[in-house]
Amino acid sequence: MKTTKLIFAVLLSVLMGACAHWDNKAKVHPAKETVLFDGLEFKVNSREYRYAPLPVSGKTVSPEDLFLIIELSLRNSYSMPVPVQFQPRFMLVGKSGAEYAPEKELSSTSANGGPVDLAPKTAYTRRLVFDVPEGEYRLRVFTPVVVKTGPEGGLQGRFFYYDIGPLR
Repeated sequence: MKTTKLIFAVLLSVLMGACAHWDNKAKVHPAKETVLFDGLEFKVNSREYRYAPLPVSGKTVSPEDLFLIIELSLRNSYSMPVPVQFQPRFMLVGKSGAEYAPEKELSSTSANGGPVDLAPKTAYTRRLVFDVPEGEYRLRVFTPVVVKTGPEGGLQGRFFYYDIGPLR
């Protein structure tokens, strides 16, 4: 019984540690490095900082501090399409642990404007727009492997970071 509790405690601490923001458990890659992760190939092509207004969701928005625009290449290495619910999610994480979702993700969409499945052996480009204060950041790339529905819904998966560096 004590062994079972100990194993459970160790597993729980490992899972909790995997969610930490600036821990050393998740792999951190330089921004320009090509990363093959869960059958998808990623690469940060560019980072652009803007202090000027930017069109977001059809209206012009002025940033609180600055916009960080990340252009990312994404390639599906699988021989099957990747459905929308299993496509990667992106979050900018500050050194203090603050998280910033993209204000806008400009990517491949269908004719009606909705997201599309990632076709096999096909490359895509995504532009992620973040409204963030100056600081040091990492881009968390999360790949869902389980999508739960219902009251205990949510995503489970793995992630890695790109080191975006300080914004000045």
